[in-house]
Amino acid sequence: MTIHKNPLVKPFVKWAGGKRQLLPEIKRYLPSKIKDYYEPFVGGGAVFLDIQCPHPVINDFNDELINTYLVVRDDVDSLIHLLKKHELNNSSDYYYQMRAWDRTGELQKRSNTERAARFIYLNKTGFNGLFRVNSQGQINVPYGRYKNPAIVNEEVLHAVSLYYYWWNIVSLYNVLI
Repeated sequence: MTIHKNPLVKPFVKWAGGKRQLLPEIKRYLPSKIKDYYEPFVGGGAVFLDIQCPHPVINDFNDELINTYLVVRDDVDSLIHLLKKHELNNSSDYYYQMRAWDRTGELQKRSNTERAARFIYLNKTGFNGLFRVNSQGQINVPYGRYKNPAIVNEEVLHAVSLYYYWWNIVSLYNVLI
């Protein structure tokens, strides 16, 4: 099966240690044809989204990240709707209100789509796109104070969702428990 590369299929989150800038060098060492691709620590997904092989298997220890990938694959329209609400409400106070969900138990009461929208919102508006948690597993990244953060990129999310049809997503977190 041949998949035609879509240039809109690219990372939709920022990720510390991401490989986007290293792609030209990484691609020099990849085989010309890749049937199966396994990404043990997917992060922002720069490599697997760039090569767009037919049957990638992605994985990460970060449960909220894996949930976000699943929601992009399975419920992208609802996700975009929620991201637009976050974009309208974006402020320092709103950011800290959303960040507090993992401190108050609110996160466990929310749907997977609400959690994914929160994850992307915090990623796009938090300082340097970091995902960092304290010893209690609570996100502790401060608000980033960007002028116009790109919270909703509908074209990219839809393109990635269509590509995700081929994916197998594994959460190392769930495998280890």
